[in-house]
Amino acid sequence: MSGIQALLMVLEAAEKARDEAVSAMEAARQAHESSRQQAQSLTDWRQEYQRRWQTQFQQSGGMEIVHCYQDFTVRLGEAVSEQDRRVTMAEQQLARCRAQLIERERRVAAVSQLIDRRQAEAQLKQNRQEQKATDEQAARSVRMAQSQGMAASGLATGAL
Repeated sequence: MSGIQALLMVLEAAEKARDEAVSAMEAARQAHESSRQQAQSLTDWRQEYQRRWQTQFQQSGGMEIVHCYQDFTVRLGEAVSEQDRRVTMAEQQLARCRAQLIERERRVAAVSQLIDRRQAEAQLKQNRQEQKATDEQAARSVRMAQSQGMAASGLATGAL
């Protein structure tokens, strides 16, 4: 197996790893967006709930209803906090996936550059070999012409 073929196999593996990182990042992005939307929905719902009950308390409200409201708002606050933690974890996972993708894209680029450099070196070597062969052919042609010229001039002087 030639060096270029081995590098092409490395490039293929690097591209596959990069594609997997793209998929993982997309999944992490979707999970983050879903968590963020759910957190926003909970926050919006909590605000709406508080506003609605504030209006209710202004009209009337017994202590039992106030305690139920307070207990529920505490549990709702805990749910919002938990969802905020999930959003933070999803952001961290997204950042890890992004960093991994960048690293894998760099690897693909590095291997691609190495392949390009090796191919350019091989082309240059081939061009030099072809130039050398052409130069040698030209030199042989000149020597042959000179030797034929000498032979022809020798025949001409010998005929005199």
